[in-house]
Amino acid sequence: MTSMDFNDIAGQEVLIQSLKNAISGNMVANAYIFNGPGGSGKRTLAEIFARAVNCKDPDNKPCNLCSSCKKTIAGANPDIIYIKPSGNSIKIDQIRRLIGDISVKPYESNCRVIIVQDGDKLTSESQDAFLKTLEEPEGNNIFILLTENYNTLLPTIISRCQVHNILRVNREDAKSVLSGLGLGNDEEIEFAIAKSDGIIGRAIEILKDKDFRRNPKEYEELLKVILEGGREELFSFSEKIIENKDDGIKLLLFLLSFFRDILVIKDDKGSEYMINKDISLNIIERYDKKQIGRASCRE
Repeated sequence: MTSMDFNDIAGQEVLIQSLKNAISGNMVANAYIFNGPGGSGKRTLAEIFARAVNCKDPDNKPCNLCSSCKKTIAGANPDIIYIKPSGNSIKIDQIRRLIGDISVKPYESNCRVIIVQDGDKLTSESQDAFLKTLEEPEGNNIFILLTENYNTLLPTIISRCQVHNILRVNREDAKSVLSGLGLGNDEEIEFAIAKSDGIIGRAIEILKDKDFRRNPKEYEELLKVILEGGREELFSFSEKIIENKDDGIKLLLFLLSFFRDILVIKDDKGSEYMINKDISLNIIERYDKKQIGRASCRE
C-alpha cells in the first residue's frame, strides 16, 4: 500500500469531499461501492479511505504518521482485509470464511475495513451469503466493493451500499499527474492521455511499456486488410500480430481510437484532436470515408 492521501487523487473532488465529510462527521456508511473502469484508481482510493477511517490524528486523516497509518501502509494492519477472485470468481467458501473472520471485534483499530476486489465477480451464491452480512451486520465492519459494472450485483446489495462512480480525469489533471511522475516527455504523455481515455492507471501502464508506440506499420497494414480484404485474410493477419492477451487488448484499444479519429474528422474538429494522427490521416487519404464507415459497422 502506498503513502498517498486524498490530495494525490486527481479528478474526483466531489467524491473525496463526500468521504472526508463522512469521516469528520462520524457518518461512515456500512458499505460502499466504488465503480469505474480498470485503472481508474478504485483500489488506491479504497486504501486511502481505509487508512483515513482508522487514523489516530484528530484533524488530518490520513496523517500517514500514526501507528495505525504506518501499519496500513506497510500492509501489516490486521483490520484491513482483502477479498479477491479465486480463479474467475469470488466463491461462497471465501465469503463464509470472511463471515467467520469478521464475527469478532477489530484487533486494534476502531473499524475493520473489508475491500472486495472485482466485487462484480461474486457468484450468485456468494452474493446471497454476502447480502446476509449487510442485512445483519456484526461488529464495526466497513465493506468496500470495487467494481467495473456494479449492475451485475443483486439490487438488494446495491440498495445497502453507497455507490460512487469514479470519473474519467480531464486532460489537464491527467497531464499534471503524469508529468509529476516523470514517466515520459510531453509528447509521450499527450499520446498516453489520448490513448487512455481519461483513465490514469491505463495512461501509466502505457508510459511504462517501453514498446507502447510499437507496431504502427502493422496496425496500418491491418486497417488495409479490414478495408480491402476478406474475413479469412483478416483473421490470418490478426493472428500474426496478436501473440498474447495483452497484444489483443492493445489492438482493440487501437481500433477503438482509430474509429474515434474518423468521427473527429467527420465532425470537422481538426487533426489536433486525433489520437493516431499519422496512421489515421494516411488511411483517410487512401480510402473513401464511406468505405471506412462501412468497415466500422462490420466491426
